[in-house]
Amino acid sequence: MNKSTLLAAAGLLFSLHTTSALAASVDAAQRAIDAGDYTKALSELESLVKNQDPAALNLQGQMYENGWGVEKNTDMARRYYESGARQGHLDSVNSLRALKNREYKVEFDRLLPQAQNGDAEAQNRIGEMYEFGQGVARDNDEALKWYRSAADQDVVAAWHNLGRSYNFGTGVEQDYAQAEQWYRKAAEQGHMDAMFFLGTLYSNSHGQDTSIDTNILAYAWMHNAAEMGNGTARAIEARLLMKLDESQLEEAQSLAERYKAKFVTPFK
Repeated sequence: MNKSTLLAAAGLLFSLHTTSALAASVDAAQRAIDAGDYTKALSELESLVKNQDPAALNLQGQMYENGWGVEKNTDMARRYYESGARQGHLDSVNSLRALKNREYKVEFDRLLPQAQNGDAEAQNRIGEMYEFGQGVARDNDEALKWYRSAADQDVVAAWHNLGRSYNFGTGVEQDYAQAEQWYRKAAEQGHMDAMFFLGTLYSNSHGQDTSIDTNILAYAWMHNAAEMGNGTARAIEARLLMKLDESQLEEAQSLAERYKAKFVTPFK
């Protein structure tokens, strides 16, 4: 066996030993938690957490979430879960999702009575929670109902949410004309996401406005969404530039400036 092979074998053995030791420490911490010996669990986890071991991060998050041996702190728990989840650790991902769902449930229970009593902002948020399954089972029909109620009370974000619902056929038959109408209504109040999605609608030739070249319209809305901080809009804007000739570009930039002057300021 040559020297390089010996070194590789030694490295593999060291790696296996280290991995085994880390797993043993995590197991020891879990046993201590199960036994209610939180001081020992924290001691077992300390160096592993410093080294960003994902299994240890997940356990440390559980200790903060439940107040085991430390003051209960869901913000700290979330940070540990997120650190583990960024490494692809499945248990951390599941812990983070469960934590968010419990928080969403609290939010849903708090907002539902307000929505039922006619609070428009609460109605829009309840609609979002039904659409995305946040604290409640997904129900697109319920989402649409709440969006309509909020939209009737002139909630700009609800106008955008209705546009998205029609755009993707969520809870309603897909209808690009309706999507354009609601997106534009929200975009004209300076809603950044509505500007972005309206731009994508035109760039994909789904818009009904034929008075101006669709790429020019797409650029004007996408440019303003990018100016308001939408990074994806910035990338799409660059691609749209390649589709415009010199005269079209001048028209598109002029239209973007007019939209900015009229629509960017109002919505915060």
